Amino acid sequence: MEKNKTLLKKSDLERLAAFVKKEFGISFDEQKLSRFAKKIETLMHKHGIEDFNVLYHKVRYGKDEVLLQELINTVTINETYFWREDTQFSILANEILPKIAKTKRNIRILVAPTSSGEELYSIMFAIMEEKKVIERCNVEMVGIDIDSSVIRKAKIGLYTRRSVEKLPKRMLEKYFKKVGDYYKLDDFFIQNAKFMQANIFDESLIERLGRFDIIFSRNMLIYFDKAEKKKVFEIFLKLLYPGGYLFLGHADANGIDKTAFKPVRSGFQIYKRV
Repeated sequence: MEKNKTLLKKSDLERLAAFVKKEFGISFDEQKLSRFAKKIETLMHKHGIEDFNVLYHKVRYGKDEVLLQELINTVTINETYFWREDTQFSILANEILPKIAKTKRNIRILVAPTSSGEELYSIMFAIMEEKKVIERCNVEMVGIDIDSSVIRKAKIGLYTRRSVEKLPKRMLEKYFKKVGDYYKLDDFFIQNAKFMQANIFDESLIERLGRFDIIFSRNMLIYFDKAEKKKVFEIFLKLLYPGGYLFLGHADANGIDKTAFKPVRSGFQIYKRV
């Protein structure tokens, strides 16, 4: 295989995109497809595959689970950092959790997608800083992502300077240890977080995970079309206890079922399950 030779035609990319959408609900416009072409070619080169039809057959019909997971890892974007859109963390820790803690002693929070753990751990920092809820309640943190590689990173808890640069300095010094050019998260957080590789469209997800008081899902729904977003909101409805809370990103709420989810704070993309 020539290293710089372009292997994929537009029709190849469209065929692959149709398969990924059908199996995993992830939609790609033409711009996104073009951006991922080189990554897919790199994946083919890694596995010694010179013909796109061979790749497609292996993932579509051959049930090559390793190659399929690597394909999903390739076409999903997991760019995040600690303390992103931190106003939601403050509202969670200082307003919503104390309200839930008045009637419950076990509180469950799901982060979907969790990427490499920055958002889930940021939520834990906010809860630790508030202090009172964690003294009265057991808070269970669960993070899921379709990308197995970021799940492995989340479980290790080792981050670059870029990942932690938005954290308040006192938090960085309190919760991390400098290890060479990286920042190692305190083991307490790693040991008290549960990460799982999972597809949000998996029919067994609700049985596997149970129900939650709070779901954070920021910047995942932008990858789905209208029909797929509707399915995700239906899944969130099942995963949340009545009265549970859903935190979304700024571009995620379009299409939300307003009879099932009511806004809690205008402008902050926080909703309560009816």
